[in-house]
Amino acid sequence: MKKIQEWIEKHLVPVMNRITQNFWFGIVADAILYIVPFSMVSAIPSLWSILRRFVPALPDISPLSTFSFGLIGLFVSFVIPYNCLNKIGKKDRSIIAGFTGIGTFMMCMNFVTTDEGSLVAMSKFGAGGMFTAMFVGLLVAVVYKAMFKFSFFGEDSVIPDFVKNWFDNIIAILISLTAGYLLTYVMKIDVFTMVQLIMKPITSFAQSGPGVVLIVLLQNVFYFFGISGWVFTPVTRSITQAAIAENAAMMAAGMAPKNIYAYGFSRYHHIGGQGATMPLALFMLRAKSKKYRVLGKATLVPSIFNINEPLQYGAVVGNPFMLIPTVMIAIILPAFSYLWFFMGWGTINYVNFDMNFAPNAVSAFFMSGGDFRNVILVCINFVIAALIWYPFFKAADKAEVRKEQERAAAKAAKLAAAQA
Repeated sequence: MKKIQEWIEKHLVPVMNRITQNFWFGIVADAILYIVPFSMVSAIPSLWSILRRFVPALPDISPLSTFSFGLIGLFVSFVIPYNCLNKIGKKDRSIIAGFTGIGTFMMCMNFVTTDEGSLVAMSKFGAGGMFTAMFVGLLVAVVYKAMFKFSFFGEDSVIPDFVKNWFDNIIAILISLTAGYLLTYVMKIDVFTMVQLIMKPITSFAQSGPGVVLIVLLQNVFYFFGISGWVFTPVTRSITQAAIAENAAMMAAGMAPKNIYAYGFSRYHHIGGQGATMPLALFMLRAKSKKYRVLGKATLVPSIFNINEPLQYGAVVGNPFMLIPTVMIAIILPAFSYLWFFMGWGTINYVNFDMNFAPNAVSAFFMSGGDFRNVILVCINFVIAALIWYPFFKAADKAEVRKEQERAAAKAAKLAAAQA
């Protein structure tokens, strides 16, 4: 086990650090975080729709979701080039770069012109178009980054800066829009379909049992070595939000949702936060060591709301006693959850209840449209996680008690020597 840990620290962790520090990775990661509030807003109509089942007279407020979560693809196409220009210190061009991203993204939608106007599927603006938005946003960002030093004017030009900015953006705008034009109107390529085909191997694997387990295993293992699971967000959130948008559309069409790895699936295996550490916080309340008792009191309430960074970094990260349970939980809980839905024992998530800080059972209930069987799954996984954590925690607690006793003895000896 020690050799495995050393190999991971020597070979995998440095690679992951290089990826997370990559310029383009950071831009996409920031873009995903920017759209989180819009996704959270859509939770309100989701809750409201459940209430309308009991009070049909209540108004339909689903447009709040349509024009928040339903536009996140459009927002991403703006934010990626906007972030890129900000990061390279060209704030005067960042907003225009963002607008160019929107224009190019919408051009790739290939509107259909009819007697009634121009038509396009609304789903392309939202989670269904996320991957295409990222592709287009990165394309525009690359163009602007390549052109940011170009200017029609010298530094000593008397022309006002804002006028120079207009002209200096023209070439980048033309190149970006021309790329979208060539793909969509000259080569007759459906960019959305092309991107989906490129991503199909990844998204299909993510929707399989082994894929789900591998994703969670990577998240938990890297977290053990100090790299938060947030670094996987650009990939996982893009996949899961597109999946839950498709599930919602299937439910609206009278079909059963099929994408098990949809947004909110983590609620079934990240109980109390990544790594299912809620039982660990409870065990710490009765710990024999002072360190773990204090940590338990400090982290129990945050754990209820899925905030477990203090617990992870205080008791799990880098702790040899905690590696095996971390790996076991990463395999057993998502595998069992996947099996639960595959067997039809619960309802696959189709409601975008984006409230990460809600207790897991609450999220499971609302994301499934009110299926109590999903709540039962959370409870079962909680018990499984507790059974896994318990023996390893007891061993860690015993070792910590020994350390505390040794420190106390050393302190007493030092004090006695000083008084002699």
